[in-house]
Amino acid sequence: MDIKIECKNCEEYRLVDVNGIIKSMHDSIDNNSIYAGFLCKKCADELFDED
Repeated sequence: MDIKIECKNCEEYRLVDVNGIIKSMHDSIDNNSIYAGFLCKKCADELFDED
């Protein structure tokens, strides 16, 4: 099932699969890390771009 989620960086809305979000939250629990919110692919790529 898809839902609309706002990117926390650019504030654009994207359709996202709920199962993917739940998996990310479970991974955060398993790794004792912080779930900081949703970034769209463009913003995530820019954040992790090493150039």
